[in-house]
Amino acid sequence: MTDQTIVLVVSLMWIAFCMRFWYVIDRSNVWQRRLIAIAAGLGGGLIYIFGSMTLEVIHAAQAQQAPADQEPPSATIRVQSSSPEK
Repeated sequence: MTDQTIVLVVSLMWIAFCMRFWYVIDRSNVWQRRLIAIAAGLGGGLIYIFGSMTLEVIHAAQAQQAPADQEPPSATIRVQSSSPEK
């Protein structure tokens, strides 16, 4: 859950960073402001989508490694001596 929150916060930080430039640009530069707003929206969305996809891959890889760490009970090895006891 916290991983998803981090992705959301990073996405919102990108949007805030772009909007900072949007406020700095003069109002007479309409197209420049529009491009910055579009970049903010698309960039924030892409960061969120790619971050979510990356988290799914990481969680899937961790889920596959978890059972490999534990040894099943049927895999115990028993050694029996071949020489008779005296």
